[in-house]
Amino acid sequence: MLLAIALFAGRSWPVCLVLVLLGAIYVLPEGDRPIPAPIYAGALLLIAELAYWSLAERASGRIEPGTATPRLLGILAVVATGVVGAALVSLASQSDVARSPARTAAGVGAILACVAVLGALSRSPKPDG
Repeated sequence: MLLAIALFAGRSWPVCLVLVLLGAIYVLPEGDRPIPAPIYAGALLLIAELAYWSLAERASGRIEPGTATPRLLGILAVVATGVVGAALVSLASQSDVARSPARTAAGVGAILACVAVLGALSRSPKPDG
């Protein structure tokens, strides 16, 4: 209901507040959670993307025909990739793997590779729009 009110108001900060509250609801109660964290996080990401999309549609300007389907498919692909990645990280964190210098080095290498990819993406030329 709070999200509907935020979207009706047409402002983005209430949407952020609603998403923070939904995230806090998941974290606060301890014990068994009926929804695994990766799925809950994916749902929050989907809610955020769709909410901001609906706010962007309210802005004045020309909307090209045929852009809704590719955008929706892109959003769903990002959410699905995020859920799968988070599930893999969750499974890896729960496994009983003995620590070793080789595994630690592999983990550090993976982190550095991720940072390098993000750095390269942040420096890539932006398309004219």
